Amino acid sequence: MKAQIKEWFYGLQPRERWILAFGALAFVVIVLWGFILRPLNAEMARLATAVDAKQRLLIDVARIEGEQPSSVASGRQGADQTLQVIIDNTARSHGLNPTRTRANGPSGVDVSFQSASADALAAWLVVLHGTYGVDVETASFTITREPGLVNGQLLLRRL
Repeated sequence: MKAQIKEWFYGLQPRERWILAFGALAFVVIVLWGFILRPLNAEMARLATAVDAKQRLLIDVARIEGEQPSSVASGRQGADQTLQVIIDNTARSHGLNPTRTRANGPSGVDVSFQSASADALAAWLVVLHGTYGVDVETASFTITREPGLVNGQLLLRRL
């Protein structure tokens, strides 16, 4: 098969071989550009835009943190309570019922929720951060079949 194609190619007139070679080269260039380089360039542009947005967000966060007065953890409410006690008390006051809480190091607690109100969970996390100096280190949520409810796992750490 290869010998037949080679024989056919060399059986063409020199001008026809040049036209065929340039056509094949143009085909390769068009395929590379159309199916590889153009989508790759579009993806690079999208990622550059995402990076720019994240950098602006980081600048805004740094500016906002610079405007807030620094607070010492001992001056915060609940400084004399363990993180587990703070989480249990504040969760119940927000209508949340953690299905599991487990210590994660000296200043962290893993908390799991089943069918928790997303709004109540967000309000609770704001109170934990603002009042008690507890931040969310990691979070994972899945929606439930019931609108407004989520299942989730959080890793909370005291500042």
